[in-house]
Amino acid sequence: MTREQAMAIAEASREEREVPRGARISSAEQQYIELGQGDPEQPSPVRDVLVWLVRFEFEKGRWMELAVDDKQGQ
Repeated sequence: MTREQAMAIAEASREEREVPRGARISSAEQQYIELGQGDPEQPSPVRDVLVWLVRFEFEKGRWMELAVDDKQGQ
């Protein structure tokens, strides 16, 4: 997946992920994150996933990031 594709996926999921209307994409960086594979309240296996972290910035330096799985596009 390219940076542009990841940004388009993040942009398309704005409403579903409750990204504020005035937020704009400020960056998209590829990196690994760890995801738990079970009940978050209990110890569980963790896997490393290559994602694009797409950052949306809005009012007074506030921001949120959406992680887009590089292989699955989710």
